[in-house]
Amino acid sequence: MTARLKAWGANLALLCFAIALTAIAFEVALHFFLPQKLYRFPRGLFRNDSELVFTLAPGFQGTLHNPEYITEIHINAMGLRGELPGTKTPGVTRILGLGDSFVSAFNMAEADTFLRVTEKWLRANLAGRELEVVNAGTPNYGTWHELRLFQRIAPLLHPDMALLCVYVGNDLENNLNPREALVRDGFLLERRRQEGLLPYPVRSWLQRNSMAYVFLWNAWNHLRPWFGRNESDSLKSDKDLIARKPPPGVDKGYRVTEELLREFQTECEALKIPMVVVLIPTEFQVYPDRFWSSLRKQGLDPSSFDLELPQRRWSEIARAAEIPTLDLLPVFRQHASGPYLYMSIDGHLTQEGNRLAGEAIAAEISAVLERSPRQESSR
Repeated sequence: MTARLKAWGANLALLCFAIALTAIAFEVALHFFLPQKLYRFPRGLFRNDSELVFTLAPGFQGTLHNPEYITEIHINAMGLRGELPGTKTPGVTRILGLGDSFVSAFNMAEADTFLRVTEKWLRANLAGRELEVVNAGTPNYGTWHELRLFQRIAPLLHPDMALLCVYVGNDLENNLNPREALVRDGFLLERRRQEGLLPYPVRSWLQRNSMAYVFLWNAWNHLRPWFGRNESDSLKSDKDLIARKPPPGVDKGYRVTEELLREFQTECEALKIPMVVVLIPTEFQVYPDRFWSSLRKQGLDPSSFDLELPQRRWSEIARAAEIPTLDLLPVFRQHASGPYLYMSIDGHLTQEGNRLAGEAIAAEISAVLERSPRQESSR
């Protein structure tokens, strides 16, 4: 009996070893041949905030690892990426850039973000002006957050222009549900925990560290119909945005956003500074072929959708608030045949995408500054 138990124990140990070895090999193979998108933010990058829900943690320094890049992140004492802005001096034109993860651009070295490209272009092309651009971009922010951040830091920074960068892919959702995220155990997470077979702490750890887990989770979604369960539609939010007959939530999002933009403009008018809205397109708007193919596979008629609809609606509400608007979609489409503008896994702009955006924004800012009185002293 003892010999039999030992044999069973040895076989069980061998089986566990084989399973572990297979899992490790699968993880390594995915890392090299089919990388998956993991939760990308390092622990401690965010903190909870009673007014803004969450912010970047002042003084944070760390490294962001991703299969496509490794970047060093420094958050200054004001909770903004980059060096701490100094005291505003007379004759300096300070531009305050606000937005979400496309603006903070943690997938890029700080010097390669489009706001830095904008700053370099302006300094090189606007002779006689001293300029600086402050990056107040924060991942997962929408207009709701950016307005409140502006109200907090504008009196400290004394900007001469507000640059509100809008990612049309999810800013409406962020404006409708600005309190959906919170910082837990040092990570920015959804407030509502999704149900799952594994305990939430285990799933959270796997989402941050295991490509095999993410791969199998995505594969399970495609297998759900085999078990009588509906497959979740990864295109739903994109389809809602460009549907010619949008669901009520989209229209509500635009109504909420219109009020936010009007309040933003009122804040800028009180400071006597101009404001510019920049519209950042989604990847599928610039490269639509795969999106259209997916719609056809779902049996949907592409004529029921309009790729430019988000830009038109954002432009309309900005125009109603008398805010100049720059749409980057035509710029990106003109260069769609060149180097790819979005990272394939991370989804944010590549270095070339940041360069194009930065130069287009700089040209727009230059035109606005030429129409605006020069600031000779700090306020």
